[in-house]
Amino acid sequence: MKMLNLCAMGRWIVCLSLVMIFSGITYGQFTGSTALFIVADATNPNTAELNIITRLENMGFAVTVVGMNETSDAAAEGMSLVLISATVSSGTVAANMPGLRDLPIPIVNWEPALYDDLGFQPTGTGEFNTSTIEIINANHPLAGGLAEGIVQISNSEKAVSYGTPEGDPIIIAVNPNDPSQIVHFGYEKGAAMSVGNAPARRVGTFLLNNVADDMTDDGWALFDSSVVWAMGLSTSIQERPHTVPSNFVLYDNYPNPFNPVTYITFSVPIQSRVQLSVWNTLGEKVATLVDEVKQAGKYTVPFNASELSTGVFFYKLEAGPYAMTKKMVYLK
Repeated sequence: MKMLNLCAMGRWIVCLSLVMIFSGITYGQFTGSTALFIVADATNPNTAELNIITRLENMGFAVTVVGMNETSDAAAEGMSLVLISATVSSGTVAANMPGLRDLPIPIVNWEPALYDDLGFQPTGTGEFNTSTIEIINANHPLAGGLAEGIVQISNSEKAVSYGTPEGDPIIIAVNPNDPSQIVHFGYEKGAAMSVGNAPARRVGTFLLNNVADDMTDDGWALFDSSVVWAMGLSTSIQERPHTVPSNFVLYDNYPNPFNPVTYITFSVPIQSRVQLSVWNTLGEKVATLVDEVKQAGKYTVPFNASELSTGVFFYKLEAGPYAMTKKMVYLK
């Protein structure tokens, strides 16, 4: 098997384009941990992949780089983390790693055509060109301490990955021009996915092929947070301040009208039992999206109406003394 273990080879790179400033991540934080990085060609990683390798090594990982044609389920055995570059052919990786979806190892993936093979959604999705994304959930460690709003991730416009994850994903960031395109998200271990439950933490993110060759500090903060959260450790990223909501709020869903997925956001100012449900015009409940105790914060959840007929629906939030209902329209 053709693998390139950069640490074992003592490989080092002196190149100003590869000098990177960490966003509070501690050098050597993951000393003793191992990372499998799956790329198109292990003998010739592109500049973005070399930047990622260097960053992982500086975190303390022993990085093993394997080409898509040589990878296998066995290659992941004993690894602490698996990362998958978008330079790979999704079909090749899926064929060589039939157990990929069920690996009990954290995975950070930015090949959107593998999102279906990983169980995130029924089909793979794609990409769009941008230098910015929009953080819609700053309360989670995957946000890397960034505040809600538009964030510049690259110094120049690049193609970025997006998905439409189903089940119970943690949605962090979206395409500012089309919030149905999710660019940074995760699944907690055991969380429902489109197929099955996540056997370990999973992250889908925006890097695509070349984003990391010209990434901003904020872009790197999101990458760093992906690794730290996937590994299940507390982040050393210094969080930028964000406020706890002062009121119960049910926001307008987006997009609206939608087909078939829309996203519903709500805020709770104190720990509360929260119920978020969807009803048809006959007064019948068609979906329960949330039914649990939530800490104070702002949350976004997806609603997929693909199994329902088109028409008008109502979504209702009940939290503590608060109740609010809003209307949305499903159009094919």
